[in-house]
Amino acid sequence: MGPSKERPSTGVPVNTKQSKEILQKLLDIELERLGVACRIEKERNIVFPETTIIIRDIQKLSAAINGKQTNPLNDFDLLFDNTELGN
Repeated sequence: MGPSKERPSTGVPVNTKQSKEILQKLLDIELERLGVACRIEKERNIVFPETTIIIRDIQKLSAAINGKQTNPLNDFDLLFDNTELGN
């Protein structure tokens, strides 16, 4: 896979009207992306705005899977309690 010159569209919301199986797979991918993003941010001592979008997508997917309303203030601590992220 070569380098991509296209930037992802950040204005398109996550489609949470899919099966739980699909949502879980998307959540797994987003969690992996978050781990990579956090590692790169630490290595380069920079904060990418895209990381915030990944976090929001994780919150929305998690809420859809668990059948609850998204509340970033409640979910934020749970998100970063995941030791797989490399923090």
